[in-house]
Amino acid sequence: MTDPIKNDYDGPLLHILRHYRPEKAYLFMTQRVCELADQDNRYKIHVECLCAQEGFHCEVIELRHDEIDKPQEFDIFYPLFEREIYAIHKDNPGSQILINLSSGTPQMKSACQLVALTTPFPVLPIQVTTPKERENYGSDNYDIEGAWENNIDNHSEMGPKNRCLAVEAHNLRFLFLREAAISHIEAYDYQAALDVLYSVGDFVSQDALDLLEAAKHRRNMELKEAAVLANKANYDLFPIKSSNVIALFEYLLRLKLQQKNMELMDFVRGISPALTNLFECFLEEKCKRRVKRDYCYESPKGSNYWKLSRSKLAQEKELLEHYDSIFFGGFKDTYLSCASLLPMIAFDCGPNGQSPNVDALKKAQEMRNVEEKIRNPAAHNIVAITEEQFEKEAGISSRKLLQYMMWMFKHTFPQHFSPEGEEWNSYDIMNDEIIRRLKS
Repeated sequence: MTDPIKNDYDGPLLHILRHYRPEKAYLFMTQRVCELADQDNRYKIHVECLCAQEGFHCEVIELRHDEIDKPQEFDIFYPLFEREIYAIHKDNPGSQILINLSSGTPQMKSACQLVALTTPFPVLPIQVTTPKERENYGSDNYDIEGAWENNIDNHSEMGPKNRCLAVEAHNLRFLFLREAAISHIEAYDYQAALDVLYSVGDFVSQDALDLLEAAKHRRNMELKEAAVLANKANYDLFPIKSSNVIALFEYLLRLKLQQKNMELMDFVRGISPALTNLFECFLEEKCKRRVKRDYCYESPKGSNYWKLSRSKLAQEKELLEHYDSIFFGGFKDTYLSCASLLPMIAFDCGPNGQSPNVDALKKAQEMRNVEEKIRNPAAHNIVAITEEQFEKEAGISSRKLLQYMMWMFKHTFPQHFSPEGEEWNSYDIMNDEIIRRLKS
């Protein structure tokens, strides 16, 4: 009842239009307001006067609800306001929505504030104080021309104040969902975090979403896609950048997450390829053997399927004799694996080898022993693997096995590590940055 002009000052409607100049004004009109509008068209007329005086255009859209004759009932308004706000957002993509918190009954104002706090997109609630900062009731007899002429807010020489106050309020829906997303991030479930945040995507900075998408691709070992998104987010994602070893390092980090989350079925399945690559890299870096080039051929089965060749091993008589002494019935061509590479490590790293390394050999043997004992139970059972079962089958904990693999990688490539070894904490460092961006 204070709109559009009362006691020679703008009501909240005109005052917000005067100072924010929106392109559209949606008027939610109950029965009594519809009657006043039909009586003299006061709302549209004074909006048109203001636009003409201030030099901007604002389309007035009436949302008429003349069936509502009890504007004091809160439960009526919340679902209606929510529906209208969603519709306005849909019809005006990319636009900022202002919500007038100063017109209407106290129940309507409360409903507006609650809508502002819970929409899945940003809105700006605006409160307009009265000229004397008290009630602003006026006469029931409304004079359209006289009210406009006497409106002090129209006369800048009289020094009228801007009485609009943008209400700083965090969106509750976003805050709740952000905390849920953070819980998913801390559990390294980036897809779940994205699913939560997409419903309130307008509140999340694009660089935070890009980095979260990069994290998802990283955990899926889609490293090229992860790098593109991380660069877009201006974040240095990979602590180890050498093209020769980045995939193996990232794969070990993935195993680290699986072990930490006790996803032991996936962890066990990932042991064999990790050890095969680790052993090959160790032989190349520490024993100076180019395994694939000098001792293997590519299998007709397809690219990246390699077989260790007896005829190529025969170029080194003692090495072949060593293999023949280990494999029952003598060595035959076999697929490259940690089982087929371990004899070469033992040959080179034993006391009489060309690169004696008792510690590396002992760890390689234990890792191969674990792989042999745990792989078959995991491959042939559909039940979950517990840590207790892992230790019973393997003889050591899953954490100990992971530590051995990480040790061998760092031992093989020490040049890629800082003294603190923070590279192994790369996912947690990345998570901290994602969370920081979500909260900033």
